[in-house]
Amino acid sequence: MKFKLFFMLIFVLLFGFLTACAQGGEEANGETSNGSSGDSETSSDFPSKEIRIVVPYDPGGSSDSTARTIAKIIKEEGLLSKDVQVVNLPGANTRIGLEEVLNAKPDGHTLLLHHTTLNAMNAVGQIDISYKDYDLISQVAYTPNVLVGKADAEYKTFDEYLEAAKKNPGSISVGVPAVGSTTHLAFETMMQKSGNEGIFEVVPFQSGADLIAAHMGGQVDLRMASTPDSIEYVKAGNVIPLVSTSYERHWDPNIKDALSFKDLGIDVGVAVRYGLYAPKGTPDDVVKKLEETMRKVVETQAFQDFTSKNGAQAEFLGTEEFVKNNKEIQSIFEDLAENISVKE
Repeated sequence: MKFKLFFMLIFVLLFGFLTACAQGGEEANGETSNGSSGDSETSSDFPSKEIRIVVPYDPGGSSDSTARTIAKIIKEEGLLSKDVQVVNLPGANTRIGLEEVLNAKPDGHTLLLHHTTLNAMNAVGQIDISYKDYDLISQVAYTPNVLVGKADAEYKTFDEYLEAAKKNPGSISVGVPAVGSTTHLAFETMMQKSGNEGIFEVVPFQSGADLIAAHMGGQVDLRMASTPDSIEYVKAGNVIPLVSTSYERHWDPNIKDALSFKDLGIDVGVAVRYGLYAPKGTPDDVVKKLEETMRKVVETQAFQDFTSKNGAQAEFLGTEEFVKNNKEIQSIFEDLAENISVKE
């Protein structure tokens, strides 16, 4: 009897020891007792805290106002259980804001509001960060550029400017806001893909304001303008819209007579496309939840009204299509970047 009790006691002690060792090993590997990671985030418990949308520009610009409108609609429509705050981190040629998201925990609580400028800057070597360094969520809006000529100029159509430039290459000048900008590369895309590369003289300016003043003062014949800029000056009767960089004709009635890239035989449009980016490694179901949230935001009348008043078109592209578009534009810009030639 004594031997039987002794062996039972040994068995109980040994079982307890092995169980404690097993639990210790799980805790050392960061796993909870039910086998799931304590750091994981799934769509069912996302978001678990406030979401930050980082804007790599100063407050007041189009990126900032787009991000703030998204945050406001999410709150008013109750699309997520937590608030969304917009954080402006300008500086270092957008690098500060880009790196803030790049190095953030990939759990969906830190996002980036950016656009096609990231493709352009990367293609021309201004920054070594690419759209590939992020998990793309969705596109929310886009706005094309518009090539405009002065209303009192000798030529009234793009074909007339083109004919003059072909007869005397370099005699027609085109102002762009900055070397390597999306606007500049949109112009280069237009000229290269329409078979007219190099016949216009390209003149870069430090700012959009400088460019407008130079064009209105007759220092350049044409200028690449943003949609809001072109609408304002077309309405005032100062300029004629010649070409929109969109694939189809421009949606705004003031610019509908401008040729589209499709009219020029170009198989792709080039526009500034706004979207949300997440740190690489964000769980798929969290990306999916954010993607669906953005679809609902874009469909609201409030977002449609906001984009309409700010020279943009609300357009939702899901993750897959947004990635495809970025890949396409990046390839075009990288090809152009190898042969860009401008007068400084």
